[in-house]
Amino acid sequence: MLNAALYERTQILLGNEGIRALQRTNVFLAGVGGVGGHCAEALVRAGVGRITIMDHDVVSSTNKNRQLIALDSTTGKSKVEELAKRLRDINSNCCIIAQDGLIMPGEVKELLQRQKYDFVVDCIDSVECKIELLLGAAELNIRVFSSCGAGGKMDPSLVQLGDLYDTENDGLARACRQALRQHNIKRGVVTVVHSKEKGLPPLAPQRQDAGGRDRSINGTISYMPPLFGLFLSSAVLRCAVDTDKWDKEKAKELKKRQKDEEKLEKKKKRAREEKK
Repeated sequence: MLNAALYERTQILLGNEGIRALQRTNVFLAGVGGVGGHCAEALVRAGVGRITIMDHDVVSSTNKNRQLIALDSTTGKSKVEELAKRLRDINSNCCIIAQDGLIMPGEVKELLQRQKYDFVVDCIDSVECKIELLLGAAELNIRVFSSCGAGGKMDPSLVQLGDLYDTENDGLARACRQALRQHNIKRGVVTVVHSKEKGLPPLAPQRQDAGGRDRSINGTISYMPPLFGLFLSSAVLRCAVDTDKWDKEKAKELKKRQKDEEKLEKKKKRAREEKK
């Protein structure tokens, strides 16, 4: 329905073929908190045809400073169900599937093969679950976009898209890099939104609920997680609309990075030889 009012302004920007490309796009998005909720909404507002959202959390009053679906009226309710209702109210043409569950070791490949996904979007804040999802998507050769840590950071000017292996000052990204290296997953596979800002340290790990895992509590500000989510959605949408252009730009960036690393290594080698 290219003449639908929802698509009118987007169609001016992307053209009919751009809208069709989005309508053909199928996304799997895990984690619908401050980052994931805003990312999912931007994707649906832009016109993606199908999205599966997955999370196992309920809305808490502490979510209200940054999460889209956190309201007095939604406290205690399922995040995915509340977000799904909102997304369907925005775009009734989009097929929205809500899955209340966790990313479990050994189950990711089966989960990602239930449908033919074009993109996996990782907005998870648990290191173990995040790594499992990234590994599963990479092994199945599904394009994967991931959010690094927005907690403890305040400077929006330092938020950027890049490669997982180019991140700095981010413990979540560091753990993912280490795990992916062990599985021989190289640069160029995982595009991330990240900030090189040195964030404030979190509080000591705290037990969240009966039987729950210990979690370090990061300070957050209202605008940073949404900004991360919007950056992430921009990457998915631009790739979906013109995949060839996206791939060429990424290949160019990768080649430049490799040349820069080679130059740096040569410089270090000369410095070592001069010391002898």
